[in-house]
Amino acid sequence: MEDLNTERQKKIFKELDGNSDFKKSESILSNSVGHFILRLVDKKSAYQKEILQKNFCKRSKDKDKHAQIIADAVKKADKSKRAEPFKYSTNDYGFCLPLLDEENVFGYIIVCQLKKAPPQSTIEFFGHSIKSIIKMLKKDIELNNLYATTKPRSIALSTVHTVHRLIMSSLYLNELLERIARLSMQIINTNRCSIKLVDSKKKTLLPKATIDLRSKKAKLKKVKIGRWAPGKSVKYSKSIRGDRYLATPLIDEDVIGVITLYDKCDNQPFNQYDEEIMRTLAEQSAIAIKNAQLYREQEKLTMGSIKALAQIIQSRCPGMYAPKSVFLKLIQLVGHEFQMREHELKSLQYATILHDAGELMIPESVLRKKGKLTEEEYKLIKEHPLKGAEIIKSLKSLKSVAPSIMHHHENYDGTGYPKGLKGNDIPLGARIMAVVSSFEAMITKRPYKVPLSIEQAIEEIKKNSGKQFDPKVVSAFLKIVKKRDIINLIKKEIRS
Repeated sequence: MEDLNTERQKKIFKELDGNSDFKKSESILSNSVGHFILRLVDKKSAYQKEILQKNFCKRSKDKDKHAQIIADAVKKADKSKRAEPFKYSTNDYGFCLPLLDEENVFGYIIVCQLKKAPPQSTIEFFGHSIKSIIKMLKKDIELNNLYATTKPRSIALSTVHTVHRLIMSSLYLNELLERIARLSMQIINTNRCSIKLVDSKKKTLLPKATIDLRSKKAKLKKVKIGRWAPGKSVKYSKSIRGDRYLATPLIDEDVIGVITLYDKCDNQPFNQYDEEIMRTLAEQSAIAIKNAQLYREQEKLTMGSIKALAQIIQSRCPGMYAPKSVFLKLIQLVGHEFQMREHELKSLQYATILHDAGELMIPESVLRKKGKLTEEEYKLIKEHPLKGAEIIKSLKSLKSVAPSIMHHHENYDGTGYPKGLKGNDIPLGARIMAVVSSFEAMITKRPYKVPLSIEQAIEEIKKNSGKQFDPKVVSAFLKIVKKRDIINLIKKEIRS
């Protein structure tokens, strides 16, 4: 098979042996001339006497002589480009039919051990049948090649559109990278994908998203730039391909990272079409990643501004206490239980930090009053969620935070304020804040009260489930707060 002239001829030769039309032609020949031995022989093998002896001369007493007769017939067929008959003895006939691809011989059909000489018309009919079958196989191969060429390009075009939608749908880096990894695996049909981003200071690649469908998972590792396929891809700014991996650089002016795919699901090696598709996907992904990185920097600035605003509120309103980091973490973990998306969790964090911003609009005399509030003063206090939402709404980047701030004093049974909302009419963020902020208030030291123990506070939360608090939120909260590492963090925070 090694000496077949082209890849197409190799495919024709391979497909011919199992072809149903070829089997029919063989059967028609058998009905016409009786029993025989038929073999497909590639061009190289047809000139090796040992192979001819093994396949056609097992019954012969003079194997060397008979193999030479067949070899001579092969030479004639190679020159004439048509079937050439041969004869071993009085009762042993055969013929050699060359296989042609555009007048190039790439193999032979050798028929032997016929009891009588086959009619020329029968040989010609068989030859025409084989030519028609080869012509049909050539068309099939050409169509498959065309499909294999156009399919990656159509996928690439579709990929551009899909990644554009990804860019629009998420500006949160972790969420975006996971989506790009899953999309890459889906398009190329692989078992594993890893996305690493460049840490320019340390000249390493840091693993940021890995999806692994195999039962034995790979460990996440840093990779030095220049090492292994991902490192080489980044160093040389080009795709690095092996049978079981394909690393594609993410380039946006500079190389910012690499997408590496491993182990195709059909166990086939990665090919040039996979490489072409991934280059297209990586070009669009790099834009999305850069946008997300810029958005993350903007978020850091926003968080800094929010914390500064919270400090101003705290200095102005001595009754207000900024939530500590463990309670912000607790808020996020409860949000995760409700499958809140990253931007929703961020909004919830911001709302928790600024939940009492409305107290800026309440007279200091009311906030600092140590005795019992009058009905009018209590009415002012109850207005602080509305006033806080008004302040936050004026900041364009924090509009999504306003509903949680406005309704965090609503009660699940409808007895809260400022709107008296009930059940699921209360925004989810506000329902989560109500549980966590109440828990924090109960266990944190305040000048005007003695704090409860963590266990006592948990019991109070349970007792008010279905009244002040959403039972589903309480359930999620209890699941998280019972974890040892969370309990230890809370104890550390309230002691500090």
